Amino acid sequence: IWNEQDQQHQYVIDEQLLQENIQRKKRKGSRFVNKMEWAMIFSNLLAGGSIIGMNMIRHNTHPYVSALGAVMLAAAVYVLIIRQKRLKNENRFDRTMLGDLDHAINNANYRARLSYSMLIYWILFSLLMLGTAILEGWSVMQVTGIAVFCIVVGLLGRWEHKSWHVANKKRLEALKSKLMEAV
Repeated sequence: IWNEQDQQHQYVIDEQLLQENIQRKKRKGSRFVNKMEWAMIFSNLLAGGSIIGMNMIRHNTHPYVSALGAVMLAAAVYVLIIRQKRLKNENRFDRTMLGDLDHAINNANYRARLSYSMLIYWILFSLLMLGTAILEGWSVMQVTGIAVFCIVVGLLGRWEHKSWHVANKKRLEALKSKLMEAV
């Protein structure tokens, strides 16, 4: 639209399209967080339970192996508890455009925090894995392979955290900032 008085283009925001876009981002964020939580819960329950079960069957008393299984089960319980807390707060947002955007930002913030906590978890998990390998007398090449694998996965996780989860949160916050300026 051309503004004759100012001799420049005047931009009009299609509120309906913007509302649909924000709701789509909110639903996508909620679905992604839900899948992320369940994947973490089930994988940690399965792996941690298997490790502890095999440790009991073999009558293995390596403290690192038991700790590894316990840490995995604790991670599953932790994710389940914070999931319940998140779901309890799910309906506290207004049913407006800004409320939906706040909900999407909250989900993105939660996702970034969950991703960061899983990076910390990975460090602990890696140390326990390396301790188990050393305690069981694995070769230097095997321990080095595990260490390299743990470092690469940690770096990739950090890259994902910064370039995906934190970046998504910042994009949503920038959109909110622009909308607040326009009002």
